[in-house]
Amino acid sequence: MASATTQLSKLGLIAGNGRFPFLLLDAARAEGCAVVVAAIKEETDAEINERAANDDGITVHWLSLGELSKLIETFQRAGVSKAVMAGQVKHKQIFSSIRPDWRLAKLLLNLRTRNTDVLLGAVAKVLGD
Repeated sequence: MASATTQLSKLGLIAGNGRFPFLLLDAARAEGCAVVVAAIKEETDAEINERAANDDGITVHWLSLGELSKLIETFQRAGVSKAVMAGQVKHKQIFSSIRPDWRLAKLLLNLRTRNTDVLLGAVAKVLGD
């Protein structure tokens, strides 16, 4: 297990709503991973701040939906090499309430099909690149 912990020494967590982000956060911390949380302003429970206040291995950055460039920059500055999305983001929010930055706008314009699965897959690919 030591090699898995070493590989995931700093994990990026893109947190939506619900309990799943907290379950993943707890599991990562139990494995000894530092966690950099990208909390979605429109979705993530503010309890995430309390978790970070009580644990030096957790840092939280609040971002709005649509700030893909800021998400990438935040993870790069923190030294995150692996990231996971956890929790729900309301579909209505994704396609109607966001103000996309230039990177997300470009990504949206290049999607042939506009549904949540395709969008999340495209965002994951951009993060992977």
